[in-house]
Amino acid sequence: MTLASRAQAALFGTPATPVGAGEAPAGARHLSLRRALVALILVALLPIMVLSILQGLVRIENRRVAEISQISSSANTLADTNKMILGTTETLLRSLAANPAVRAGGAGCAGTLADLRAATPLYANLAAYDRDGWLRCAAVGPGLPYVVSDKGWWNRVARARGVLVSDAVHGPLTGDRVVLVALPARDVAGTFDGAVVASIDLAWLDRKLRAMVTRPDTAVAVISDSGQVLMASRPIPPVDLSVRAGSIARRTDAAGHAWSYTVVPLVARGPDQHGLFVVYAAPDPPRFGLAWWQTLVDFLLPVLAIVMASLAIWYGSQQLVLRWLAGLQRLAFNFAAGDYRYRAVSFARAPREIRGVAASLYRMASAIAERDRRLRQSLEHQKKLAREVHHRVKNNFQVVMSLLSLQSSRLGEGSAREAIDQARRRIGALALVHRLIYDTGELASISSRTLLGALCEQLTPPPDPVRHLQLSCSFDDVPLDIDSAVPLTLWLVETVHNALTHGFAGRSEGMVTTHFRIHDGQATLIVSDDGVGFDAAAPAGGPGTHGLRLVRALAAQLGGSAEVTAGEAGGSVATLRFPLRAVAAPLLPESE
Repeated sequence: MTLASRAQAALFGTPATPVGAGEAPAGARHLSLRRALVALILVALLPIMVLSILQGLVRIENRRVAEISQISSSANTLADTNKMILGTTETLLRSLAANPAVRAGGAGCAGTLADLRAATPLYANLAAYDRDGWLRCAAVGPGLPYVVSDKGWWNRVARARGVLVSDAVHGPLTGDRVVLVALPARDVAGTFDGAVVASIDLAWLDRKLRAMVTRPDTAVAVISDSGQVLMASRPIPPVDLSVRAGSIARRTDAAGHAWSYTVVPLVARGPDQHGLFVVYAAPDPPRFGLAWWQTLVDFLLPVLAIVMASLAIWYGSQQLVLRWLAGLQRLAFNFAAGDYRYRAVSFARAPREIRGVAASLYRMASAIAERDRRLRQSLEHQKKLAREVHHRVKNNFQVVMSLLSLQSSRLGEGSAREAIDQARRRIGALALVHRLIYDTGELASISSRTLLGALCEQLTPPPDPVRHLQLSCSFDDVPLDIDSAVPLTLWLVETVHNALTHGFAGRSEGMVTTHFRIHDGQATLIVSDDGVGFDAAAPAGGPGTHGLRLVRALAAQLGGSAEVTAGEAGGSVATLRFPLRAVAAPLLPESE
């Protein structure tokens, strides 16, 4: 992608077919300004609209909060009243249980209970029973022996460890509809030893709770989690007793009326204890009441203002802005495509601001064209200089190689000639890198297959009637940066030369194989032979150890590691592993 096309994509996205000088803008892009102006109107009028809506919502919320507060407060007040009654009853029962006369059921027991009942109209009866359920004494009761051991509530009292509150039952002695509050008594060994029972008159409790209800349309009820309604001031729909305390739930009755209610726990559920709850319910106000209509009016007025202003913006923006923006868009598309001489649109009758934008675009186009021209000239000059440097370095290396070859030819066979030949091979590898850079014109990278393939041809042994040595090469292709190409080339020259020189001592034929593979950003170069093998126990400083140090130093320069091991089927294997480096991209793309 060229600089012009990238600029076009950045400014406008990927455009459709460029719009001609006399055509209307394609698509719906010209609507974006209208939408932006409408958005500005929305932003300007939004505070008014929000305030109007909030005003209505505040009315509804205040009413809802007041209703919730009233429902919760009333429910908590009623629950506190019932809890106080149960707490007072528990205190009374504990005092009676501690009274020796009541526990013994003596002559003064009935009188004591009768006096307490007369002083407290809450209780329909007070009674004491022994461990077998036989009546010891009661405030109101028959003169004949009376037993309650056959009652279901008595068995739960015998198992209970604390005060037990029953569901609504008919009093065992009075016959009134009551709630029994029983306190089991236990001896020092913890054995059940009877109970003291208070019968709370539900009719009296119902009258008291009705008197506490402030609104005639509300309802209060005491309900057991067994499903029994102990008392209710008026019929209410079935409620969910699992509603969290303090929260408001809603139900619809059989007539379709919606109710809001809250549930306050009165007695916690236990192993032998049913849970009791106070339910306070109030009917919901009509759905389309006065507050609803007030909120609707508060919302519609600013919406109507926004609609009228939007219509004015919609028409005015087309006449004053959008048709000129279409011309600017065509101008920008042509500039982005590299045509900086486009003048088909006239902005003489455009608003002053639009004319200023068009003039700025023309100045920008001229500046970009001049900058691109200078950058490309500079880049081309730098590339030519760099290629010339590589060319001269390659020529200098070839001169050095020629001098070394001349010097080597004057020496007889021996270590001196071998050292000069080895230096010549290494310099030849460096010259190869610079030659390929010059030939390909790539200054930042070089193909691994091109570089290593050319080097493999250079290292292939010439035909020899005495020793038949072969070199086989296989390379993956990947771009290599120049800093990696030089040590990699020297590493391959060193290992292949060592394999060809020292790997086939005493043999007339052999094969050297090289592989270059890429996997997950890691490069692996392997040079193996089927020769005499690598002696890992060779002493330091011996033949070949200098080359081993060199290949490890070159591997370290690449940021990797190298090792030389014996092959599984004989011969030796030299392995180089190093991470691939990212290749820098060109600073400026080429023009089309």
